[in-house]
Amino acid sequence: MVSREQSHELIAKLQTNTNWSVISADLAQRIIMDPKGLGGEFTQFLLNGARVQIGDFFRETGEFTVTIPALSRPTIEELQLEFYWIKSIERDSSPTEAVTLRLGTVLRAGENSINGQEYERRLVSVTGLLGYQQIKWLVDHQDEHPVFKALLGEIYIDGPGLVVVGSDGSRNFPCLSGGGGRWSLYWRWLSHGLGGGGRIAVSGK
Repeated sequence: MVSREQSHELIAKLQTNTNWSVISADLAQRIIMDPKGLGGEFTQFLLNGARVQIGDFFRETGEFTVTIPALSRPTIEELQLEFYWIKSIERDSSPTEAVTLRLGTVLRAGENSINGQEYERRLVSVTGLLGYQQIKWLVDHQDEHPVFKALLGEIYIDGPGLVVVGSDGSRNFPCLSGGGGRWSLYWRWLSHGLGGGGRIAVSGK
């Protein structure tokens, strides 16, 4: 645990190197009036190595990688044949060319989970999000990849390149999880956020 002396020294270092000329009085007052929020954000700032996250939040975890061939995005009609509850496709940015799967997370170091609103905010910065067709391919070809099968029960894998809207108004994306020694395709509510065991499937080189 950090000592009182270390915490005071850390604050002093940050204060010394801050460019106060670019901080307005209005901004300073808004921060002062929100001490609880300030403390939480400052904690995350320190957990991130005293660096502000700018751009891609994705952090590769490296458990498994595989090349997935070019695959077409599903139409709403194709999805509804198997999942009657799907009302519409909200968005689909998943790639249709051949990709190399990478697994990773958008959690910062020290975070155990984030809520759905924060998850969605961070996903915006991630490029190459995989979707339904890639998740389904992994289910269909799981027996060809023992390393992938060995991850069962350890992690779950989101494919938020596709987001659909259910008849109840929920927003869902495909997810890989399962038991009994096999991966299966499920749908997760975007509002449920991301936990420590969650991984995001993205395309990489």
